[in-house]
Amino acid sequence: MPELQGAIDGRALTGLISQSYDAALGEDDWGSVLGRLARLLGSDSAVTLHPTGTPMPTDAAIRIQSDPGYVPFYNAHYHQTWPILPMLPQLPAVFVDRMLMPDRAFTRTEFYNDYARPQDRHSGLYWVDVDRRGLGTHLSLWRSRRRPDWGDEEVRLLQHLGPHIGRALKIRDRLAAAGARNGGDGPSLLAPRERDCLAWVARGDSSKQAARRLALSVHTVNEYVASAMRKLRATSRSEAVANALGLGLLDP
Repeated sequence: MPELQGAIDGRALTGLISQSYDAALGEDDWGSVLGRLARLLGSDSAVTLHPTGTPMPTDAAIRIQSDPGYVPFYNAHYHQTWPILPMLPQLPAVFVDRMLMPDRAFTRTEFYNDYARPQDRHSGLYWVDVDRRGLGTHLSLWRSRRRPDWGDEEVRLLQHLGPHIGRALKIRDRLAAAGARNGGDGPSLLAPRERDCLAWVARGDSSKQAARRLALSVHTVNEYVASAMRKLRATSRSEAVANALGLGLLDP
């Protein structure tokens, strides 16, 4: 975990990461996750999490502080006018738009004048997942002109948080796919706390570490993992994780 400065401490960061995985398991609300993220990083405008690279026929983005009237226009047109889009293959996972384009150039674009500025969006901080297929999951946080531009600390924090949010979305999608394959019963194979404990085991945590994250006793964590192993017909923790991954219950 990176060294933290100012009012942001390790507990706040760990709490947000845990809340993201809780949202993936259906035990928390993604809007609450984004609200907490906005407070942690200092966004006073919109925050949007796109689970895919391009808009879907049914809008799947998670938004807070956004004008819903602009959503269809974004999906139909403005996502293609984002001036940073052609640069993405060469960019780091986290960046600030003003680090890539001079302010004067950015504020002359159609994207800024017709889409961002009317919604009180001035400076954007982004985390993007780019692979060989192009833009995947991406997250944007905005500040208005009333706030200073994003700094190095916010960039560094999002570098740590972004991958966890991306993995949490993959967990959510795999659970949904497993439910569809099993007539909607896939995720119920494991109780929520069984999935919680096994998910932290899958991420490499010991029972003691998982217990600390989940505010449980080590004994309780071991009981939940053992119960998950029985349900998954596994003889070891690693086999339980492998079986859960095969069923789409956990993130690979």
